[in-house]
Amino acid sequence: MITNSQGSKARIGAIGENLVVAKLMQHGWDAFNANCTIKNYKSIDVVCINSDMCESDDLPWKPRVALVQVKTCNQANIPVGFTIAEALDRELLERNVKGPYVFVYAQDKGGEMDFRYFIISRREFIDLLYKQHCWYVNGWKRQKPLETKAPACLTVKDLLGLDQPETARHAAFTNPLEGKSCENRWDNIWED
Repeated sequence: MITNSQGSKARIGAIGENLVVAKLMQHGWDAFNANCTIKNYKSIDVVCINSDMCESDDLPWKPRVALVQVKTCNQANIPVGFTIAEALDRELLERNVKGPYVFVYAQDKGGEMDFRYFIISRREFIDLLYKQHCWYVNGWKRQKPLETKAPACLTVKDLLGLDQPETARHAAFTNPLEGKSCENRWDNIWED
C-alpha cells in the first residue's frame, strides 16, 4: 500500500513514469525517462520517439518526438504541476506545456496496485485545464475567497470527459472533451 508521505509520493511518481515508458514501448515506440539524467526535469518526464512518423514533410528523415509529462496520483484529484492562477493564464500554458500528458491513477485493490491511464494531447490538456479552472474560480458559490496559489488539479471525471451538472453549489460545467474519455487513448501522444 502506498501512503501520502513525501517519500511515497516520489515513489508512486517514479512507478507511474516507468509504467508509462513500458506502455509506450508496448505500442512499438521508443521511450526513455528524462528524469534518469536530470532529476525532475522541468515540464518533461518521458521522451517518446515514433520512427514510423516523420517530424514534418520538410524533414522526412527525422522521427516524430513527443515530450510527455506524467502525473501519478492515488486520489481522484490529480495535481497537474501548475497553480490555479497559472491554470487561468492561457498564454502561460501555451508557453509551458511541452507535449501530451499521461495521468496514471493508482488504486489500492487489497494490497495490489491497479493502474488506469489517461492520455490527453497537449491541446486538449490546455483547453481542459483552462476551462475547468475558469469554471472552478467563477462558477462556484463560495463563502471564503479561493487561494489561487493552491495546486491546480484535474479529476478522473474531467479526464473521462464528463460534464458537471448545475447544483446549489456551482454552475454547470461543459467539458471541452465533449464526452470523449482519454482513458487508454495512447494515440493522443502524437496529437498536438
